[in-house]
Amino acid sequence: MSGEILLRIGIALFAVAAPCAAVVSRRTLFVLLPVAALLMIIGSLLLPGAATQVLRHLRTALTRPLVLLPILLLIWAGLSFAWTPFPALATERYLRTAGTILITFAALGCLPARVKPTYSNMLPLGVLLASMATVATMLLSQQTGQPDSEGGDTLQRAVAGLVALMWPAMTALAARGWGTLAGLLGVCAAGAALLVGAPIPLAALLIGVAVFSIGFSAPERLAKILGLGVAGLLLGAPVIILALDPLSSRLDGQGFFGLLHLWAEIVKSEGLKLITGHGFDTAVRAMNAGLLPSGAPRGILFEIWYELGLVGVGASAVLMWCAFTAAGRMGRLTGGYLMAGLATVLTISIAGVSISQLWWTTQLAGVALAFAVAIRTQARETERVATVNQRPVLKI
Repeated sequence: MSGEILLRIGIALFAVAAPCAAVVSRRTLFVLLPVAALLMIIGSLLLPGAATQVLRHLRTALTRPLVLLPILLLIWAGLSFAWTPFPALATERYLRTAGTILITFAALGCLPARVKPTYSNMLPLGVLLASMATVATMLLSQQTGQPDSEGGDTLQRAVAGLVALMWPAMTALAARGWGTLAGLLGVCAAGAALLVGAPIPLAALLIGVAVFSIGFSAPERLAKILGLGVAGLLLGAPVIILALDPLSSRLDGQGFFGLLHLWAEIVKSEGLKLITGHGFDTAVRAMNAGLLPSGAPRGILFEIWYELGLVGVGASAVLMWCAFTAAGRMGRLTGGYLMAGLATVLTISIAGVSISQLWWTTQLAGVALAFAVAIRTQARETERVATVNQRPVLKI
């Protein structure tokens, strides 16, 4: 089997099969994405000139913070097993998370620098089919009255992945000059989120739309603002919570303010653990074991401080700054969609989806692969247009 066929199958698996299968099963993503990445690696290596390209990508990657910082976070998370109270339980989660990240990096490194447009066409196709499958499944469950057999949140997870994959799919369409189709695709994904009643993905989608609308006119300026804002929010979360604690106490600590008060009490009792954290994958397990109150906060802002401490938060803050500024340098079209995608996944993560949950880590890996395919297709299109528009120059 040729390299191009394997590459095409790999892209089809994570771009079309995975989002559609996620509508009915939460477990298929864990199988489809690693298989897709492996096929992409093998297929890319079988292409002409692959060895030279991979070596060039490897040399470049070893100097880029967007590659080094996630690896640093993985190393720190691994070191945290020395002081975590649940080393045996967290080992399997860590190995799967590390394996997902590393195989995604390998697929990104092996992916050709210029991808055929027919490959990127599978991105919007997958989002469209997944939107239709989501709507059909929702309507069918309402008619039959049968609840979700996997715990009630399969569709919620599917919609979260759908609104995240929507942005690279729209990038692929816009790169071909099909801006209207890109907008219609966004409407389809938003309609699916609205019908399912997924408030967090829908809110994240609206924030992504706002970021795209503002960033299209001044991408680099907005990228710096967002990068500083997200980094500051990550680093300053405990200070912000402590500052808001008196207000939550005056309001009797009810609802959201009760959550803030509980968070503030946890921060006050941390001590040196604010620097080291309690270890990878301890937040949820500590709640189950009674070490944390059952109503403790969820989401990246709390869990990354609780699990990885200041070291992990510092690396994550720098990573977010580098990600947004790199997106801002990619121009209005690609940069706008990329910043919108980053804003969408960050909103979902902050609102309560733990970054250490394997399904969300795997979903983010798929989004990274999708953006890589869309961006490298655009590079091919830009090169083709530049060649067509070339004119002979009269030399004197």
